[in-house]
Amino acid sequence: MPRNLLRDTQMREKRRRDILDAAASVFARRGLLTKIDDIAVEAGRSHGHVYSYFKSKEELLLAVIKRGQDIYGEQLQMALELEGKASDKFRYIASKVLSQESNADSYMVLLQAIFTDLLDDEEKQKIRQRGKMNRQLLIELIKEGQADGSVRQGDPIQLATLFATLIQNLMLLKIREYEPANETTIDLLIQMIGP
Repeated sequence: MPRNLLRDTQMREKRRRDILDAAASVFARRGLLTKIDDIAVEAGRSHGHVYSYFKSKEELLLAVIKRGQDIYGEQLQMALELEGKASDKFRYIASKVLSQESNADSYMVLLQAIFTDLLDDEEKQKIRQRGKMNRQLLIELIKEGQADGSVRQGDPIQLATLFATLIQNLMLLKIREYEPANETTIDLLIQMIGP
């Protein structure tokens, strides 16, 4: 009986996502010295199964970080393509980013990775470059908002940095054992960058 290649590919991709989700969660809670065995247990997989997807813990760590940065970049790009005022687009970004707990895990892992010797300078530079690309999308959105009057005037780089810093810290509220961000939090955030 021939195998269903599409089904196999989808199943393999789901397993990969499950491992990445487990790795993000475990790295965020236990730090980067976490063992592959801990990630395998969290993912409900064997040690060898994890290694069939990722050759090393470092490769898995880099995949977690890249996925988080890519998802954030995709959300920023989608926001830029939405119809309406920039303030509505910022609300969209905030709602998307703050509603997914996995974003906090990915961001926590990124912070740990940047300040560790576990990754070499070249890998850290790639992480920083993706961060700069995402910040550039945010700057474009700030400029759009300044043009349509829904974002305060000022240096777009500083405003983008402020928005990103606030979002990043709001993602970490639950980890810090505070109440997670909600619609009121998002309203306040939008007011802070408003005219």
